[in-house]
Amino acid sequence: MLPLELDIQFSATHPDLEPELIELWVQTAANTVLAVYEELDLLAPFQQAAFTLRFCDVDEGKSLNAQFRDKDYATNVLTFEYGTDPDGIVSSDIIICIPVLEAEAEEQQKPFLHHAAHLCIHGVLHALGYDHIDEEDAEEMESLEIDILHQLAIANPYSD
Repeated sequence: MLPLELDIQFSATHPDLEPELIELWVQTAANTVLAVYEELDLLAPFQQAAFTLRFCDVDEGKSLNAQFRDKDYATNVLTFEYGTDPDGIVSSDIIICIPVLEAEAEEQQKPFLHHAAHLCIHGVLHALGYDHIDEEDAEEMESLEIDILHQLAIANPYSD
């Protein structure tokens, strides 16, 4: 199990989001990534994780997206990766915009908590070095997301 220090912040809330559930999602994602390294008989580039997971409103989401990505809208999830320090601690801030999450869940006809879990896991994977810039990386990341969600009894978010 990957040692995890998780700070959960709410500048916006949703009645179904409980810290214990969020911690389960983040820990499951981190443990799964660690298992991938072990299966490949590789030493993970991190031995511990320190994440802040912040749930925000549209104004904060839009402001952060404009400041750091030059995009004039609130996006669903932003991950700020800070790398791994000399002690092997990987750190990151993950920001999830609750109104965007709610709208996407409704539009995609998915349960709110399933979509919330997916976005948390997506952010954690970015924090641990995964990306989806090219097609091969996107397929690898999506496959891992599907596997982690399956462990949590949540359906594949990419299927119809």
